[in-house]
Amino acid sequence: MPLLSVVLPTFNSGDFVVETLHSLLAQSFTDFELLIMDDASSDGTWERLAAFDDPRIRRHRNAFNVGLPTNMNIAMAMAKGKYLARVDHDDCALPTRFEKQVDFLEKNPSVTVVGSQLEHFHDQAGITGLPPDDAMIKARMVEGANYLANQSTLGRLDFYRAHALQFDPNLYVVDDLGFWMDCMLHGASFANLPEPLTRYRIHENMTSRTLRLDRLYASKDRIYRRFLPLLFPRLRGHECEHLLTLYRRPQDMPQTLAHMVGLHHAARSALSEIDTRWGQSASGCQQSILNLLNGARQGFEALGILRPEHATVLDLIFQSR
Repeated sequence: MPLLSVVLPTFNSGDFVVETLHSLLAQSFTDFELLIMDDASSDGTWERLAAFDDPRIRRHRNAFNVGLPTNMNIAMAMAKGKYLARVDHDDCALPTRFEKQVDFLEKNPSVTVVGSQLEHFHDQAGITGLPPDDAMIKARMVEGANYLANQSTLGRLDFYRAHALQFDPNLYVVDDLGFWMDCMLHGASFANLPEPLTRYRIHENMTSRTLRLDRLYASKDRIYRRFLPLLFPRLRGHECEHLLTLYRRPQDMPQTLAHMVGLHHAARSALSEIDTRWGQSASGCQQSILNLLNGARQGFEALGILRPEHATVLDLIFQSR
């Protein structure tokens, strides 16, 4: 039995997937199976992958397109390893990625999932600054950004199976956020290694540049309508509905001063009590809410809805908590 199962979900991956696959087969750590999960590609992806001959490769092709969350769930059911790693079809793993992440989990049995920083390449360059520790990773989930890089993660498969954890096919794009939140609520502990171990390709056809915003907003509503009241127990129903709009672009919020006042009242209520039973940082949760709120304020200022005298009133509302 392999120690590690590596999942490579593919769909119309073009030429990028060949480079991805080469990076996986060149890993310094070799005790793994590679599950290539093709979601009914129609651009020759399956044929490109068929040219690779390596005993570690297991290929699966869906008869019809089922979507990424369901494709991942199929892979998790097929996996035979102790650990499960995820790689996106347009990214590349640096040569020591699996070696360093497996070694980390072997030496840190209390940690459930370990990620790493990302090195951007292709259209952009740079390295992410994701938090290393569990408490801040969980707090950043409140903001929905800069917590874990999904394509860099390696976790304990027995934990996922023990809690029947799966990716939600009703979530568009943010199925990974929903999955990690479910892991958190079942007692998972997270970490990010400080160095980049995955190269993240920035290109014009990547999912984040071709989003359906209506579907994305509906998915975020589904996640945070459940998540926010758990972390902020004094948050009332109508206040939660106000805060859900923080996960939209300012131009897609109700563009009234009254809505901004309601947001400040709701944020004040939320931060009056923070439940940290899942190990998240209280100050980090507070900062996540403030970052969302400040982003909305800046957007309203840019749209000409919020003037300096309004900002003073809003500050007084929030500071009175």
